[in-house]
Amino acid sequence: MNKFYFTLLLVSSFGLFAQAEDVSEISTKMSELGPVKIIGSSEEELLQPNSAHFIDKQKLEQQQQSDVNRVLKQVPGVYVQEEDGFGLRPNIGLRGTHPHRSRKVVILEDGILIGPAPYSAPAAYYTPFMSKIESLEVFKGVASVPFGPNSIGGAINYITRSLPKENRAEMEVAGGTYDTQKYRANLGRVWEQGSVLLEGTHLQTNGFKKLDTSKDTGFSKNDFLFKGEQRLSGERRHSLEWKIGYGTELSDETYLGLTQDDFYSSPFRRYAASENDLMDWQHEQYQLTYKTQAQENWGLWGTAYHNKFHRNWSRFNNFRNTSIDVNSVLRDPQQGANKLYYDVITGKADSSSVGADADIVLTNNDRYFYSQGVQVGSFSYHSFNEWTHQVSLGLRLHQDQIRRNHTEDIFSMTNKSLVRTADARKDTALNKDFTQALSLSATDEILWNAWKLTLSGRYENVSYDSNNELTSKETSGNENVFVPGMGALYQFNERWSALGGINRGVTIVGPGQTQSEKPEESINYETGVRYSNPDHEFFAEGIAFIADYQNIKGTCSFSSGCTGSTLDQEFDGGKAMIRGLETRFAKGFLWGAVYIPVNLNVTVTKAEFAADSYTTNPEWGHGDIKSGDPLPYVPEAQYSLGVGTQYKKYSQEVILSWTGKMYDQTVAKDRQEIPAYGVVDWTMKYQYLPQGSVYARVDNILDNDYLVSLRPFGARPGKARSFLVGVKHTF
Repeated sequence: MNKFYFTLLLVSSFGLFAQAEDVSEISTKMSELGPVKIIGSSEEELLQPNSAHFIDKQKLEQQQQSDVNRVLKQVPGVYVQEEDGFGLRPNIGLRGTHPHRSRKVVILEDGILIGPAPYSAPAAYYTPFMSKIESLEVFKGVASVPFGPNSIGGAINYITRSLPKENRAEMEVAGGTYDTQKYRANLGRVWEQGSVLLEGTHLQTNGFKKLDTSKDTGFSKNDFLFKGEQRLSGERRHSLEWKIGYGTELSDETYLGLTQDDFYSSPFRRYAASENDLMDWQHEQYQLTYKTQAQENWGLWGTAYHNKFHRNWSRFNNFRNTSIDVNSVLRDPQQGANKLYYDVITGKADSSSVGADADIVLTNNDRYFYSQGVQVGSFSYHSFNEWTHQVSLGLRLHQDQIRRNHTEDIFSMTNKSLVRTADARKDTALNKDFTQALSLSATDEILWNAWKLTLSGRYENVSYDSNNELTSKETSGNENVFVPGMGALYQFNERWSALGGINRGVTIVGPGQTQSEKPEESINYETGVRYSNPDHEFFAEGIAFIADYQNIKGTCSFSSGCTGSTLDQEFDGGKAMIRGLETRFAKGFLWGAVYIPVNLNVTVTKAEFAADSYTTNPEWGHGDIKSGDPLPYVPEAQYSLGVGTQYKKYSQEVILSWTGKMYDQTVAKDRQEIPAYGVVDWTMKYQYLPQGSVYARVDNILDNDYLVSLRPFGARPGKARSFLVGVKHTF
């Protein structure tokens, strides 16, 4: 998403019948824009001619979630595949796109691409730390057209904490189960021409899983943010803004799951073979923005940005004998030789009792990323008779790179622990993918009588190079992409409105691909109605959507079960059809002095292949795909019900999230069902002073054991019951 699209915040402020609003008032609104937002508030999203959702500061403050998965489950049309239970590496899909590593979703922070290498390697192993996030925006369908590159599912914009309006300092301390500790502090200073904010957060836990070797299974994260604004002198309103961020993570995370029997007897167990698994990453972020209001009805701004990300995930990968399929061993551990290898993984037997074939390979997936560019955008407002046009134009020059330096070490399982063998470290991947992209975008929001129309388009020219130093093979390519879209909203009266839209969706082929020859393409449709009755505090919305894929692509990541030469490759899957219905209901009740807000979101989806084919992509399975076979990890139905109470200084909310059954792969042979599950969370906040509050949170309050994934190796659980209690105070 281009930063200049934040001006769409103004769209709904004008209202459908406010074409004659004074230009000077609009000018004032332009100068007061703060963080980069597209829709701005939950009230404004009601007037959007598309599917857009805003999760505001009040909700995030109430829930105090560090796991974005639990927040996004409350948005219709969003599918989340849990992985570690903490949301360290979210897997997010929108409207039926495969959630693995959020590859089909554009991830932004304050309107800037935040993925480590969104063009060269769109798998999002990094996600913004929720402690610094003030609100979230989710865009699907027509609303996602301006956001590239791979916005076939949509886009998510994380909005960081706003700059202060007065001098202040805030401190937060929290603790909970599994020795969870959180420390956060920020300092804000304001002067006549600007302001700054400095914030730091530390979060750590020992983890809820139990290694057979008794080592920790938790993580430690740090995040620092320094942002500010200096308004410049002169007749024109113009300013400089900057943002500097730094983050680190050490997490004892693994891809190794459990057999079905072990999962149902002890779901939080971890086998000894994963005792050395460790993710270690560092993230740096730099941004400089210039804004000017050149005229009363015209604004211009530009942002230069640079992100660096380095990660090394050392983890269990396979046996020395690569013909032994770990997934097959865990699927049926009692069959034939599988029992021998299962005993090695669990530490029941030394690998020497089986032979060298049973030695364990730990891979060190060491990767360096950078992402940088310049975005320039403009916003203008024009009125012609009964027509009002709000035009946004944008240009982004971007480049990013991933450099892979993968190695393998061999360990023997000895006395239930891993012992390094005398084998030399082996290089398995040494390559670099580099991409340059030019993106041009234009959007015209047209207001005419009771109509609001959106015409939007994005053109991208993408060139890329791939260099494999182990094979001395170099490849290059170039793609041109045009993504148009159109949406319309008609307001029948103050309460009823209807919307519809159509847009094209595209995912580029990208660098280093040998299995995929065509881009992913779809035609997306949406139509719906909204009803809003503020007098009775009631809102309802229903939006039906269709994604008609001419070619759907599968991504062969390790998290989906891929290894060796197919890793990071994309496969063409041909025709697919995704159909669904998103509904939202909100009602407020007053019982004496107690206010009771109720929110219900329901999504029903049918995601399937629309033609027969044969696949070798492990993400879909090996074998024949039949028309009507399901797309993996897309639940057939899901809903979220939130019931809260607010009384004087006290507020609380109970949230039930239910996820319907889904499948781990498409191909019928060896396809396994992941059963439906429900999770209940509870949050509480007590404002003891205007400057201070106490909060509490219980995740999975009913302590439900539930299965979230069978990839890449065996069954993995959702988060166990946990609680957190904290205090925040402003000085």
